[in-house]
Amino acid sequence: MTKRKRIVAAAAAVGFVCLALSLAVIVLRRAEGERGVDLELAQSVSADFGARVEELLEPYLKGQPGVRVRVTYRPLAAEEGFSGARGAHLVLRPFEPAEADKVAPLFAADYAVLAYDRSRVAEPPASFPDLVAQALALKAKGDVAYGLALPEETHPLLPFFSDVFWPAAPPREAKATAKEVFTLLGDLRFTYGLSPHACTSDCAARLLAQGQVPFAVLGDWRIPELRRALGERLGVAPLPSLVRGGPPLRSVRRTYGVERAPAVADREASAADGVIAYLRGEGQKRVFATLGKLPLAAPPGAQGGVAEPQAPAQVEQEGALRAPAVSAGWASVRAMEAALAPLWVEFADGRIGAEGAARALVEKIVGIRSSEGVN
Repeated sequence: MTKRKRIVAAAAAVGFVCLALSLAVIVLRRAEGERGVDLELAQSVSADFGARVEELLEPYLKGQPGVRVRVTYRPLAAEEGFSGARGAHLVLRPFEPAEADKVAPLFAADYAVLAYDRSRVAEPPASFPDLVAQALALKAKGDVAYGLALPEETHPLLPFFSDVFWPAAPPREAKATAKEVFTLLGDLRFTYGLSPHACTSDCAARLLAQGQVPFAVLGDWRIPELRRALGERLGVAPLPSLVRGGPPLRSVRRTYGVERAPAVADREASAADGVIAYLRGEGQKRVFATLGKLPLAAPPGAQGGVAEPQAPAQVEQEGALRAPAVSAGWASVRAMEAALAPLWVEFADGRIGAEGAARALVEKIVGIRSSEGVN
């Protein structure tokens, strides 16, 4: 073979190899495109919350056949973010206001509500004196074992002390307010025998579902299970005021949002950004219907558009969740819980009275604020 022929043959071989490589790249890209993108969205709310998140995403994913999102439960992500959800592309977690630039706000949660049994209560009470009167009448008839199921874990008790921990404007006298709260809680347990001793949130939900109480103070996350148990018998209302004509009790809410992992492949990053854009926009229209939570942003078309009709139960629930609430930093919430917890144990056991508990609580709060600067 002459030199010229060898050069031509070599060039042909190189051309063939290049063509084969080009075809291989095309085939691989087509296969990759057909394979789509798989994302993991780690949510930190509860084990059964994932199904509701999947329902929220369903319309978006139908329009994105190449994108698949697997929703997992990673409880550590609530406090640790992606450190508690390694490998996830997206995390649904609580966030502080200072993080709003990197987290897409989705919903507000942790509201406390007054759940009640419609078969026993025609209208929810506006104040705790009204609730006590209704509960005593029902208990006197022998219709119920207790009048009010009140969880005695520290967090569910925070709304009762919201004006002590995070004063509204104008602020009320802290010690007098704290004494008023301890007196009410003591009367419910000791004076009237309306609240069971050492009842947890699980206990309160069970008593209401079983028809043993007409009222229960519970977090909004309990509403779906109570709806399944009671159906149309379930009523949901804002928390009553401590006194007739007084200001309403305020829940301590947490805001939740979705964040994308900082270091992911381009295709996955693009798909994850698409999910976030949907949740910021059209997805906000479905937050309450699917998650039972209050959306944090006005959905597109909310102004001047025709809203989808809601069932009466949804209207009632949304109204209860839109009651006034406290938006406190989580460090502040934990500090106030730590201040209340030991005093509540002493008070619930009858080892300290309302006045002594109120005085000790206010002293602790003053000490926390002066030493740690917690607001």
